[in-house]
Amino acid sequence: MSLKKNVAKGVRLAGSMAFLSIVFVCLAGIGCKRKAAPVVEPELPHVFTNRMHDVTYVEALKGNMGVQRQWAGERNEVVEKMTALIERTRAALPEGASDEAVKAELDKSAEWRELEAQNARLIGEIEKTLAQARETVRQRMLAEANDLKAVAEGRAIPAQPPERKIP
Repeated sequence: MSLKKNVAKGVRLAGSMAFLSIVFVCLAGIGCKRKAAPVVEPELPHVFTNRMHDVTYVEALKGNMGVQRQWAGERNEVVEKMTALIERTRAALPEGASDEAVKAELDKSAEWRELEAQNARLIGEIEKTLAQARETVRQRMLAEANDLKAVAEGRAIPAQPPERKIP
């Protein structure tokens, strides 16, 4: 019987050694490789490829539009006063007076000259505000072209447009 026990022990030992050698081979194949250093990609800037998605740009335009409305409102008041003064002057002149006669009479009025000066100043302010708006748009269009080029070359990532609030 001892021979049977010895053979059984030998078979168990051979099986265990075969199992362990398979496990070592598997572990050696899996764990012994050198791990590559993680590749850290540089963080690319996010750019707006559509200028109307750029909140700061849209807010700048809205602010400029508000200033334009303010100047236009003030100019509208001056124009209304000028129209009323023209009507009063035309009523004071004889019926059928020419436009030249009305203009000559208005040129004598200090109020008319003051209103004309205010109107000219307000027109200048409106033109200045419009020039600022044009420059803002021009600068943003140039930046948008550069942003599109950067995205095409892989130097930037297009930014996601902000969520629109539904009024």
